[in-house]
Amino acid sequence: MTDLRIEGLPVAGRFFEDIIDGYFPLRESLRQGLQRNGFGAALVVMSHAPILHLPGDDGQGPVPMRLQAARAGVLRSFLGLAVIAGNDMRLVGAGDWVWPGAAHGMTPDTRLAEPAFLRGIGLLPGPVNGGVFGRVLRDESSGLSLGAGTGSAGERWGFTRLPGGIERHEGLLVAPGYADGGDGPMLSVETGISGHGLASTLMARDLAAGRNWRAAPA
Repeated sequence: MTDLRIEGLPVAGRFFEDIIDGYFPLRESLRQGLQRNGFGAALVVMSHAPILHLPGDDGQGPVPMRLQAARAGVLRSFLGLAVIAGNDMRLVGAGDWVWPGAAHGMTPDTRLAEPAFLRGIGLLPGPVNGGVFGRVLRDESSGLSLGAGTGSAGERWGFTRLPGGIERHEGLLVAPGYADGGDGPMLSVETGISGHGLASTLMARDLAAGRNWRAAPA
């Protein structure tokens, strides 16, 4: 992917909360949520979200009326970068999950077992190249900018490097209480702007709520 890291570009966006639909693959639930809020991309945090593993599921159809050999799990903690690309959704991230009695992985096509609450930072679509964040809208007054930023009164959200899908790797996280920089995609938040500090704190609280990475099975 070209122009992965765009540095210092102020972008239009806002903090948001939403409940996304269950039963769909995670990427589809997020795509619908972003479109409903008018965003082209978002960094999202989820915790304690029930998930569903269906053997042989290709992520295309609805959940079968009768489930056989299905397994329930929990997405304990997740930070994802979701970007709408035409009719599809690009989704990468880092998370911790558990499938009791099994060792399944987590992919963008893993289904939510029910609707799930999330918090995030959504970016409005526009004509400007935002690298891995897609096309963005420039806004000098939003208090949000792509990259690590230069101000001291701010916080960063993103990844130390671009995740390869959804990885279980706590060291990838750039967020309050985790790493504070790296070479991956990230957003800088000016916490001095009204509402930003509290919203960022709530996101960080949710991300840490399911923190059990070292105890999770590989």
